[in-house]
Amino acid sequence: MKGQLLIDRIDAYISLGICITKGSYNNLVAFPAMKEPDKNDWPEEDGQEFDLSSPTLDTAEVSIEFAYIGSLGIGGLIDILSDLSYHEFYFPLIGRSYKLRLSSQSNYVINPGLEVAKFIFSNDFPREVDYEYQEPVNKLPMPKGYEIDDKDLSDYGVVVLQGSNAEILKAPTVKKNLLQNFKRQDGAIYDGEVVKFQTKEVSLKCLMRAGTIETFWRNRDALLYDLTKLSTKTDNEGYEYSDAERIFYCDEWSESYPCYYKSCQTNDFMLNNGVWWEFTLKLVFTSFRIGETEFLLSSEAGEFIITEDGEFYIDLN
Repeated sequence: MKGQLLIDRIDAYISLGICITKGSYNNLVAFPAMKEPDKNDWPEEDGQEFDLSSPTLDTAEVSIEFAYIGSLGIGGLIDILSDLSYHEFYFPLIGRSYKLRLSSQSNYVINPGLEVAKFIFSNDFPREVDYEYQEPVNKLPMPKGYEIDDKDLSDYGVVVLQGSNAEILKAPTVKKNLLQNFKRQDGAIYDGEVVKFQTKEVSLKCLMRAGTIETFWRNRDALLYDLTKLSTKTDNEGYEYSDAERIFYCDEWSESYPCYYKSCQTNDFMLNNGVWWEFTLKLVFTSFRIGETEFLLSSEAGEFIITEDGEFYIDLN
């Protein structure tokens, strides 16, 4: 309706009789995917070695469904969108602008007095211009227990939903060793001396809550920044380097996993008594091994006991 969408600062409802339908915000709030990093796959090592020294975000497809109740119909919108490649779309309800270019039309339904058409746009600008990082803020009570680089996801107003633990613990695919299969011989000959695991993709089902749209964007943008930023690290020989590998930690079984952000998909987005964003966050676990359980000394209260210098847990293996 009026004030729902501005195209190049012109109200689309007043000028064209156009409004957007429910669900059109889904692609707008989802994180853009990460471009595939270069990698090496060593058969004698678990996982893969990724070059995360220059993480970059990919373009994103944005689908928006329009309902036409004016006389100009779909033709009026196409005329506007085809005069230049890029147009500014401002959505007052979520308080954000996007510079989009028209890619295609995916469907078109004509009803008496109402036309509905869905267009696919390309977002070639995956990061906010002149973005300045702000620490996430969350005053809503939420369960804790999942961290990225020592920051609990509840700090962003995010809770990990049921079913994600099975994704985390599911065994990765085994790397295939040398396999010889001869036509004139039953079965095959497989080099089974060493078993190494591939990387695996983990889909975390998440829900972000925020009291206001301003808080939502602050926390959402902070999470994207923290997932893709470069961090300074030190290798085994003492040399410093920077990359975007993250450490995902699950408190339930006290395990940490090296990973990097891959992609995001919106499952549902609602503005109802605050902001509710249900999404799937996909991480790539770069190295994952099953069966290497560590037994750590703990007190009767269940707290881990560390060495006198405060740096190491006491391993009972």
